[in-house]
Amino acid sequence: MIIFSYNFLQIIFFPIFIFFSFLRIITNKENLTSLGQKFLCNYNFSEMNDFEYLIHFASIGELNSINYLVENISNKKILLTCSTLSSYNLAKKKYHKYPVIFLPLDFRWNINKFLQHIKLKKIIWIDSEIWPNWLIISNRKNIKNILVNGRLSNKSFSRWKSISSFSKLLGSQYSLIFSKSLEDKKKFEIIFDREVLYHGNLKFYQKLNLTNKKNIICFASIHREEYENVLQIIENLELNSIKQIIIIPRHIHLSSKLRSMIKDIYLNKIHILEKFGENDTAYENSKLTFMGGSLFNHGGQNPIEPLSKGCFVLSGQYINNFLEIYADLEDLSLAKVFKEKNFEKIGSDINKYINMEFNNAAKIKNYLDLNIKQLSLIIDKVEEC
Repeated sequence: MIIFSYNFLQIIFFPIFIFFSFLRIITNKENLTSLGQKFLCNYNFSEMNDFEYLIHFASIGELNSINYLVENISNKKILLTCSTLSSYNLAKKKYHKYPVIFLPLDFRWNINKFLQHIKLKKIIWIDSEIWPNWLIISNRKNIKNILVNGRLSNKSFSRWKSISSFSKLLGSQYSLIFSKSLEDKKKFEIIFDREVLYHGNLKFYQKLNLTNKKNIICFASIHREEYENVLQIIENLELNSIKQIIIIPRHIHLSSKLRSMIKDIYLNKIHILEKFGENDTAYENSKLTFMGGSLFNHGGQNPIEPLSKGCFVLSGQYINNFLEIYADLEDLSLAKVFKEKNFEKIGSDINKYINMEFNNAAKIKNYLDLNIKQLSLIIDKVEEC
């Protein structure tokens, strides 16, 4: 009954979906190609062969999680699918040997048309991708569904728990489920009422670059809601001790809004990163990285990327999505979480940290190695499935 209601509501709201999608073209979040593929399953199927795997990543965050899978899966007949224009453009550069397309949205006609033309054996869903029609239809066609690095925010957990019978139905459609943490393992086992495996977190698989650092601080994945707060922190920094301040907006198209808020006296010191794929360079040059999504109730952003480039990681208090990781990093003196929203205190502490020498390369390497040693078990089980 719930799946019927889900599909009925999709039909009712389809014109609204189309309307808002065209609005996204204006803000450069979509283009005609992405809309055609998502809504109409408009592909040149003659250019696509049969695939062993479809690996789906919704956005750039999930794209950065699939490196280990792509590199270590033995059968390289892989189709990569995404949901956002930014992740599509970056994936085309990063994985130019593999076809990259937008995944058809979760409409029955879309999925049936897609699977009629493209033969798959296994679909690997990354992170929190739970799409009812995709799961049910592909499972009926004997395609294996595998969730890797599965995560559930507290809000999503509560929602899925409130529709327990539907959640259990969807959970039964997966052949394998791997969580990204022990906490997520517990959540999935509750909502899906089935076994969930934990063999490490794909995001710990990083290429290390622990070079000597300059007195540069990077504010990364900064959300619009945090622009004013970050600028308040900057006002409390001793700029004579800082070579440069790099700000990486979470949403690049809002860079002009951020730039308009910066006072003239800081313009020569602050650099706003406005291109995708350049985060690593910023982390490699920075001694400190402050992770966004943590100065308001969003849940924080993953600190592993800047950590792998040798940064000492800073964060605000709202880190519900990464509590385990930040607890580990603070225990190892590799990070600092500010428990209060006191921008003068945060700025004062940054002034201390920027002049410190961090001999943390060995600790970072050991920590990341410890957290990826089981990842090979994911590959083994996926290939056996």
